[in-house]
Amino acid sequence: MKIAKIIGTLASAGAAVVGFGTKALDFADHIIHRKEYEALAAKKRRNRIIGITLGIIGGVVAILLFPYKFVVEKNGDFEIRTLLLRIYRKTEDYDLPEGGSEAFDIEDAEDGEVVECELIEAED
Repeated sequence: MKIAKIIGTLASAGAAVVGFGTKALDFADHIIHRKEYEALAAKKRRNRIIGITLGIIGGVVAILLFPYKFVVEKNGDFEIRTLLLRIYRKTEDYDLPEGGSEAFDIEDAEDGEVVECELIEAED
């Protein structure tokens, strides 16, 4: 049993010496290549700041463009609302002449597509 304790103590002492040696070599490497490590640290800081800024901008744009209201009516009209945009398609209302007895034309329709009709009064 004593041999196992001695070997364990030597192994832990060896690990401590190797750990100290590794730290000393890292410190010496940092001293020798100080400018390179400082440039790398500055680049990491810059990249982190740019990443945070782009993340915030992306989040704000996503919130502004994410639809919070989406309405579809039976006739196919729809409306999408976001905080930044309002997208909608509504059926155009045709302006009927007063009294409804006069003929009217639908805008942007060719002559072949339009059929003239007469209004017939309904019998009660």
